[in-house]
Amino acid sequence: MRLLFCLILLLSFKVFAANKLQVVTEEWLPYNYTNSEGQLVGRSTAKVRAVLTDAGVDYTLNSYPWLRSMHLAKTQANTMIYSIYRTPERENLFQWVCPLMAPVKEYLFTLRTRNDIQIDSLEDAKHYLISIVRGSVSEGYLTNAGFKPGENLDLTSDPSSSPRKLIAGRVDFILQTEYTASERMKELGYDYSMLRKVIEVKEIDNRRACLAFSLKTDKELVQKVQQALDKYNKKHGES
Repeated sequence: MRLLFCLILLLSFKVFAANKLQVVTEEWLPYNYTNSEGQLVGRSTAKVRAVLTDAGVDYTLNSYPWLRSMHLAKTQANTMIYSIYRTPERENLFQWVCPLMAPVKEYLFTLRTRNDIQIDSLEDAKHYLISIVRGSVSEGYLTNAGFKPGENLDLTSDPSSSPRKLIAGRVDFILQTEYTASERMKELGYDYSMLRKVIEVKEIDNRRACLAFSLKTDKELVQKVQQALDKYNKKHGES
């Protein structure tokens, strides 16, 4: 009898674990990041937590390098990734729940002391080296625009390494939002005024970030989260 009870508990635990949603993200200030207390916070994170709670979804939440989070979201059942841009290349890889965020503006930044850098377009930037996160939508966009890793693209798995390389003179540009650039500089002990905003990369700015579920995730759960997100956006005037 005791053995049967233990087997029932074990089976129940396995069913519970299988139904629990695995949520993954990356470090992207101010939207999803780990604070000094080791807690995952940020504008998008707060919204995701509120939406999943309203939808009655039990979940775990972890931050990994972008490529690892993407791999988990593409290959494992009951897995969701945020904040992720919805692009034609990614359309059939996930089940989408949108919009999580309004479009955000991203810019090419260089050091204010780099008076030798004067560009008027993204095409002009091909003569310089830009540091971006490997596997990000920025990499995909710039690669499609003719940029090449090792030539004018520096790819990194650590978002905080890009501003370090810029300060050290190892790259010419970083591609980030104003807030992200400011916070990264602050983390490194430098003032944001050291940076000069050069051009806005508008083709990236027009995209909205979403939630994306693996194709192996239950469709009813995905629909339930979409309804909760729609409710949240309507209540808070977001779209």
